[in-house]
Amino acid sequence: MNPARPTPAAPAGPMGMNPLENFRMAFESLWGNKLRSFLALLGIVIGVFAVTAMISLGQMATAGITQDLEAIAGRSIFVQPNFNEGQDFSTAPIREEDILALQTLPASVIPQLFTSAQYEARPGTRRSIQLQGTPGDLPRLDPTNKLARGRYFSQAEARGGLAVAVLSDRAARDLFPGREAVGQVARLFYPNGARLELTVVGVLQPPGGLFGGLGAAATVYVPNELIWNTSPTARKGQYDFVVLSLKKGADARQVTRQVQRIFEGRYGKGKYQIASTESFQDTLRSITLILQALLGAIAGLSLLVGGIGIMNIMLVSVTERTREIGLRKALGATSSQIRQQFLIEAVVLTLVGGLLGVVLAAGLLLLITATVPFFKVFILNPATVLLALAVSALVGLFFGVWPAARAAALDPIEALRYE
Repeated sequence: MNPARPTPAAPAGPMGMNPLENFRMAFESLWGNKLRSFLALLGIVIGVFAVTAMISLGQMATAGITQDLEAIAGRSIFVQPNFNEGQDFSTAPIREEDILALQTLPASVIPQLFTSAQYEARPGTRRSIQLQGTPGDLPRLDPTNKLARGRYFSQAEARGGLAVAVLSDRAARDLFPGREAVGQVARLFYPNGARLELTVVGVLQPPGGLFGGLGAAATVYVPNELIWNTSPTARKGQYDFVVLSLKKGADARQVTRQVQRIFEGRYGKGKYQIASTESFQDTLRSITLILQALLGAIAGLSLLVGGIGIMNIMLVSVTERTREIGLRKALGATSSQIRQQFLIEAVVLTLVGGLLGVVLAAGLLLLITATVPFFKVFILNPATVLLALAVSALVGLFFGVWPAARAAALDPIEALRYE
C-alpha cells in the first residue's frame, strides 16, 4: 500500500499462479502501511464489537431473568379463577375435591387464601396489609420460600387454625420497625372491625435479583383454617389460588395439561387460568430473541459503515499502486490474480477487525459480569462469534469486489505510464 516501496511482483510462470504468493503479497501490502490498515479495520472492529456485545448482553439478560424467576417461583404451576371471564371467587372457587384430585400429580399442592387486613401504624392511623393463608411447612412444600429467622408454622398448627403467623420481610419492617418481629404479637383488623392477634413465629427472606421489588408487598402468612374461622368473606373448604410446586423430573407441560383437563372436566373451558413458570420463560425467551435480533440488526449497521470505509481505502490503494499493478501484469500476473490479491487484503482486514471486535466484546462482558449483580452468568456463544466473524468476512468480500475488479481491469501499458 506504500507507493514509495512497491510490493515485489510474483514471478511469471508457475510461481505466478501460486495463491500463497498472493496471500504473502497481500499481508506485506497491509503491513507496509499500518496506519491506513488500522483506520480501515476500525469500523469493522466497532461493528463486530457492537453486534457481539448486544447479542450476548441479551442472552445474559435472559439468563439473569430466568434465574430470578426460578428463585421466586421455582418450577411451578398456578391455578386461579379466570377473572377475565367475569368470574369471582364465589362463583368459581377452588374446592377441597379439586385439591384432592391435584394431589395425584407429581407436585406439591399448595392451596392458598387471600384477604385484606389493616394494622395500626400509629395511633389513629391504619394501613392495609395482605393476609395470605397457606398450609403448614410451606418452605418444605415450596423451597423458593426461605426463612430468614424463626420457623414456619407446622401442619398441626395449620390444621388447628392456631393464631400464628410468618411475616414477609417488608411486613416485619412495617409492623415492628426497628424491632425483632419473631416472638411479637401482631394486631390486625379486618375491614368489618374484627380484631385478630397473631404470634409471629418466623420471617421470610426477601426475594433477590431483578424481582426483589416483589418483596415490597407486606404479607402476613397464616394458616388457611384461621382465615376460614375469622374472615367475614372466606368460605370453608374454598380456596382462592393454588400453586403446584413440581417435583424433580416432572414434565411441566404434561402436568399443566393434566391440571387443565381436571378443571375443564369439572367446570368447563375458560373458567380457570392455568399457567406455569415454563410458559413465562418461553414468552420471555421469545421477547428477548426479538429484542436481540433488533439490537443485532441496529449494531450491524456499523458493520455496513465499516465496509464502506474499507471500500474507500481499497479504491485509494488501487490508485496509489497503479504502477505496481502494471508491473505485475507485465511480468505475467493475470487479471484473476490481481483481483484475488485485493480481495484477500479486504477479507484479511475485516477478519482481523472482527477478531479484535470479539476480544473487546468479551472483555466488556467479563467486566459487566464482575460488576453488575443482575448479570450473573458470562455468555459468549460460539455461534454468535462465528456469525460475527462470518459477516465481517462477507462484508470485506462484498466491499472489496469493486476495488479488486477495478485493479484487475487496468491496462498494463497505461498503468506503467501512470505518474
